[in-house]
Amino acid sequence: MRMWSWLGTAFVVVLLQTTSIGFFRGSLYFDLPLIFIYALALFYGPRVGLMAGVAFGLLQDLSSPSVFGFCILTRGAAGYLVGRVKEMIFKNNGAYHVLLMGSLSLGLRLLYAVPVLALSGSVAHTAGPYLMETLWYCLGNMVLTVPVERLLYRQFQWEQEEDSAYGQ
Repeated sequence: MRMWSWLGTAFVVVLLQTTSIGFFRGSLYFDLPLIFIYALALFYGPRVGLMAGVAFGLLQDLSSPSVFGFCILTRGAAGYLVGRVKEMIFKNNGAYHVLLMGSLSLGLRLLYAVPVLALSGSVAHTAGPYLMETLWYCLGNMVLTVPVERLLYRQFQWEQEEDSAYGQ
């Protein structure tokens, strides 16, 4: 029954992400759904990572005026890939998670640069601000990775406690 708590947590993540937009001028420099997808894929594997990535990607694509389908594909692929390599990730090393989230964030922003720069009309005027936003986005995700992942890990342990006690 505690498994359903993940839906509540997903709702809180979306709520925090969308309401924090008003507190930041310009662009938002972190992506809580991406960190949530990372953690779910790390705990449950590629199938759950893919499903969470596609679900959050759809929500992000519907709520933003950018290229539709980009978040569905990239978040789904990120969840799947993290789930596939979850056995190689040191789960108790916070610095490792920060490095992986920074690399994942940078990779997603570099992929997103292709449609942004292609649709901008002026690469010279768009590239500089986009790179600066990319730097802040990666740093924001890296700073939030450890606390968010630790909170989600506690929820994962809490949920696993019920599963082990269920048959007794």
